[in-house]
Order: sequence, then C-alpha cells, then structure tokens
Amino acid sequence: MASIPQDIVFDIFVRLPTKPLARARCLSKHWNRLILDYFMKLRSRRMMLLPFQSLLAIHNTVPSDGTVHLISTSRLPCPNFNNLVSVDCAKIIGTFNGIVVLFCKSIILFNPLTGAFKIVPDPPLDSSVRVDTYGLCYGATLDDLKTVKLRFRANYPYQVYCDVFSLKKGLWSTKSIKLEGWYGARPLYNGTFANGYLYWIALQPDGMCFTLALDVKEMVLSKILLPGTVSLRDCLCTLSGRLHLFHVSNIAYELWVMKEDGMKKSWTKVLRPNIAPSIFHTPLSVVDAGKIVILDYKNVRQVIIYDTFKDSYEAYNVNWGNLGNRLGLEVVEYVESLISPSHLFSTW
Repeated sequence: MASIPQDIVFDIFVRLPTKPLARARCLSKHWNRLILDYFMKLRSRRMMLLPFQSLLAIHNTVPSDGTVHLISTSRLPCPNFNNLVSVDCAKIIGTFNGIVVLFCKSIILFNPLTGAFKIVPDPPLDSSVRVDTYGLCYGATLDDLKTVKLRFRANYPYQVYCDVFSLKKGLWSTKSIKLEGWYGARPLYNGTFANGYLYWIALQPDGMCFTLALDVKEMVLSKILLPGTVSLRDCLCTLSGRLHLFHVSNIAYELWVMKEDGMKKSWTKVLRPNIAPSIFHTPLSVVDAGKIVILDYKNVRQVIIYDTFKDSYEAYNVNWGNLGNRLGLEVVEYVESLISPSHLFSTW
C-alpha cells in the first residue's frame, strides 16, 4: 500500500462504507490520522435517534433518488448488554460528540457507530424517593458535561433530590431542594437544556402543566408558566440555542420561543405549521431548523417528519414493538463520530 499514490488511496477511501473505513484506521498511525482528520469528518451524518425496539436512526436528509433510509443501530457487541438494557424501556437523555447518553437500569454512554460504551456508576439512592427524570447539560465550560438526575420524595413536605454526575471528574454530588406547594407534580419527559437551564414540562395532580427550570450553575429549581393551555402532547426543544415549546391544540400545531428566561410574558409564537393535528399523532420534537417529528400510531405505525419550510413531509414505517405509554418518548439529533466513551473520559 505504501507504493500506491496518495490520490489513489483517497479515491479508495471515498468509496468505502463508513464501518470498513473505521476498521481501516487500525492498519497504521498514518491511516488513522488521515481517516480521522478528513474522511470521518466528511462522513459525519446528521441523524435523528428514536428509542423503539432498538435504537433507530433516520437521516435528516432524504437521498436524491427519493428513497427513505431507515437504519436500525445494532445493540452493543457485549454479552452483558442484553441483560443490562431492555431497549423497550431505555430513554435517550441526550447526545454529544457522537456519544449517546442512555438510561435504563443504569446510565450508559454509547457510540452507535462503533458499539463502544461505558457505564456510569450509580449514584447514592434513598429508598424513600422515586426517580422521575434526567437531563444532560453543560457546566461552566463546554467540556464540563453533567448528567442531572431528579429524585422526587412523595411525602410532604415535597422534596427533590438533585443528583449531578460530572462526566469530566467522574463524581456524583447531591443537593436537596424543597418545593413548597408543588406536591405531587412530576416531569413528563427528560430535560431540555438551553442558556444554562434544564427545563422539564411537569404535570400537577389537577392536570395543569408548568415548566420546571433548573439553574445548572446555582442548582436552584423554579417554576415558569407556559403560554396558554398546555396539553400532555406538548414538548420542549432547543433551536438555535433557545428554548422552544411545541404546542398541540385541537385545531393546530404552534411553535413558541421563550425570549427571556424566567419571565411569563417572554413566550412568543413564531410558527404555525400548515398541518392539521390528529388524535393519533404524538409530536416528539422539533429538530434541524424546523423539522417536526411526529409519531403516527394509527397509520401503519409511522414516524412522520414534516418540513415546515417546504410544507412537505416524509413517512417512515417503524416497528416499535410493545411501546405502551407514549408519554416520555423522545427523539434527539445525532452526528456520527469515532469517539470512544472510554477514551473521552479516561479519568474514571
């Protein structure tokens, strides 16, 4: 191979599928550097990940030939993984640098492209509390990633234990927070991170919803009212670094943006897509600058991706097994990489 001209090697690499190209990195330091620095960056594809029977990845862009590509990512090549995780109950907490943060029985850092994974040690658990929700956020710097776990005590006075795991240090820390007057409230989904806050839509016993906001720096929880009447099918998302609410009414979908964190009148409606809601539609998220991901559980079990700018949609047939309760099902954007969780967090 050393005698083959560089341009011929490049031409061969361009024609290789991603996984054989990743294996070719092992042949030499030169090839490893060449593939990482150029070809893997070129191949990094934007996808949407959905946790159904297995992790499903849908390309954000449809190929020019009009065909629909639906990729089912394989489970981890580890005999213990099948015992550890039933993907039917797995939740995607978030993604970063090609790593997916999953939760089932434990928090798992997983690279779907390479199959590499790392299990986060469990936090200290109080038997009198119940675990309700998670979130992925940044601390003071972009390399200070944190996984937040909220544990709710059911007894009065209503109390929340906020467990924070620093992925950089590999350590858990815990803080107890009292929530006066919020007895029985519970978050419906994992947290959405924007502008230094983690946000959850929370449901009260009387059926009313509000936004639960966690100041990541100060570790202080606060309550923020949502615009209008919020339904159980509403979801929070982050677009261009700002918090958005995707609202489902009886007659229309609406997209709202919060301009100033913590202020009731900061919500502004920015979009009303030209698509009618259905009782069989469950919106999962808004991704990729205005694409709405909708679960249709009547029409052959489809995932619909509606492009608000083109006023068009693509439908993907999905086998999601015994999905059960659709509340809490989420979709996240993901970009492929060869980063290993073990190498990224070698300190623990």
